[in-house]
This record gives sequence, C-alpha cells and structure tokens, in this order.
Amino acid sequence: MIGYKIKFNGIDRLYNDYSWRLTRRAKSVWQSGDVLQGQYLSELEKQIAKKYKRKYAVGVGSATDGLYFAMKAVGLTENSTIICPVFSYVATAGAIKRLGAEIHFVDTDSNGNIGDWQGYGLPNGVVYVNMFGNPAAYQRLKNYCDSHHIPLIEDAAQSQGASYGQLPSGAMGDISVFSFDPMKNMPSFGGGGMVLTDRKEVYDTIRSLRRHGISGKDTYGYNSLISEDHANQLLLLLKKFDRLQRMRDKVCKRYRKNMPEVQMVCNSPGTNSSNHKLVILVDRRDELKAYLDTKGIETKIHYSKTLDTKNIGKYPNAERLCAKALSLPIYPHLKNKEVDYICANIKEFLHV
Repeated sequence: MIGYKIKFNGIDRLYNDYSWRLTRRAKSVWQSGDVLQGQYLSELEKQIAKKYKRKYAVGVGSATDGLYFAMKAVGLTENSTIICPVFSYVATAGAIKRLGAEIHFVDTDSNGNIGDWQGYGLPNGVVYVNMFGNPAAYQRLKNYCDSHHIPLIEDAAQSQGASYGQLPSGAMGDISVFSFDPMKNMPSFGGGGMVLTDRKEVYDTIRSLRRHGISGKDTYGYNSLISEDHANQLLLLLKKFDRLQRMRDKVCKRYRKNMPEVQMVCNSPGTNSSNHKLVILVDRRDELKAYLDTKGIETKIHYSKTLDTKNIGKYPNAERLCAKALSLPIYPHLKNKEVDYICANIKEFLHV
C-alpha cells in the first residue's frame, strides 16, 4: 500500500519539531567549510561518553562498522569463535562475518534476548544485543566473560536510553556500540554510530581504524566518519534525548493500557527499556499485518528468519518470535488518537 495514514517511522515529525534548529546547525557547518573531523564530532564524542558513564567514545560511519572495529580492537581475528544471538538484525552477525571469525549462534529467551549456551566450548568473545531496546541479562554475561577473561561487546544499537539497574546501556561490557540510523531513538539524518569504552588502547585503535589507519600502528584502516553537519545535529538531539524518551515512554504506556489482552515483548524486572520497538506476539501475524495495511497502518516484522537459516528447529524461542512478532509504530510524536486507532483495529481483528 502506498501512503500510510500512520507510518512506522516518525523521523519526519522529529524534524518538524526541531526543524529550524536542525537546519541552522547543518547550515553553520556547510558555511564554515569544516565538514569532517571538526569540533562538533569531538564535542559529540565527549558528551556521549559523559552521559553514558564511559571514559571514551569514538564516532564512526555506522554501528556495523563500530561492531567490526570493536572486535578488532580487542584482538579478535578470523581464527576466533564468537558467541552471537541467533535473533537479531543481520548486521550483528554480518560484522562478525566481515572479521572472518566463526559464529556460534545461541537461542534467545522468550523476549528475544540472548539465552544460555552450552556445549560450544570456550569462545574467544561474546557479542550480545539488547533486543527491541530491552536489556539482556547483563550480570550473567559479565560474570561469564570476566571468569574466562574474554571480551564482552554490547550491541546497543536499539537500546540507547535503556538501563540495567543503575547501569545505562552504553556502559555494559568492554565495548558498547550505539547506532544513529534514522530508525533509532536518536537518529541522524544520514546514519552513524558511536563506540564507547573505558580502555585507552581500544579507543586509540578505533580512532586509527576509522581513518585509514593513519594515526596508529595499523597499516590500513577504513573511511568511517560522522560528518560535522550530522554531528552538530546530533548534539541538539542529545540535549533533547531525555524529553524525547519520556514522550516515547508515554506512547508505550498507552499501547499497554489499551491492549492488556494482547501479549507484548517486555523488559525484565530491574531493567528499563528504551522502547525502541513495540512488539506484539500473535497468531496469524501475517494476516494481521495485511489487515492493518488496509487500515493505513504501517507495521514491520522483526525478524522473519533467524540468522542461522540452516539449522531450523534448533532455536525454538527465536523461531517462535520469527513466526509471531509484529512491530507497531512507536515514536515520540505519535499521537494518542493514532495509538488508539491502531489498538482498536488490532483488537477488532483478534476479537478481544
């Protein structure tokens, strides 16, 4: 269907809310002529590190690059074996494949976060995801990795604004990676990512890797930067982030109040979700999606297949999510009447 009444993503509304401020910030960079590696990216890195309780932050071209750089920076290689959840966006596993390492996929819990693993032997590293913005069982992961002296990397692409107890997402594990993709909670109008760590040697390595290896021991690196105009806009959105998260939380609460009969993916006790996704679990998921299309409501399926497509039946929790999960529109500027309209149509279809 072309032209939804209610679109899945609301970045256009975000722009409309801050349009003159965002435009002015981008224009000031363009007029200066200093469009790469300038003051705004440096300031964004400092502010991100401070807000999320890290010593260092490095802006990169995408979270996918960030995951790849993170693995290289802690010494993982093509000879490594790396634990990875089987239920995630393809970029999580894609970064490991780019490294050339062997992936040991792991089934999830009922909400899509990485589950327990046994029988694989000792891996060389663990990459995990806070799925849909809900923090995984971080203390369990940390205890395992600390006891075996292996690196723990947090794919925090969906979880900026979440927390595990008092620990914010972005401060978990040896390295954390944020995404500023246009679909994320703090979106850039062009993409980008941020790698966060407390280790100086990791910081130095990633700074070198993102710019052709010029500033470090690496012979070669990559071209992976956030442009100054995007960095300046992201500085504004970082200032507004807590407000935008409160608005997003209200949308989530309205969904839950309207549809107590409908099963939703939720966060574990003792954690706070970023509410990056609002995901319901229903039978006849594909039929419901098609029905909502006819009502002008855009929805998404995250994700229709596990990352391991060869071993069907090995991952019962993840496969259940692949069959039942439907993501509904959720963003700060979604109106109450729109949430009510979405919920009414879902309940009508489900006869609840």
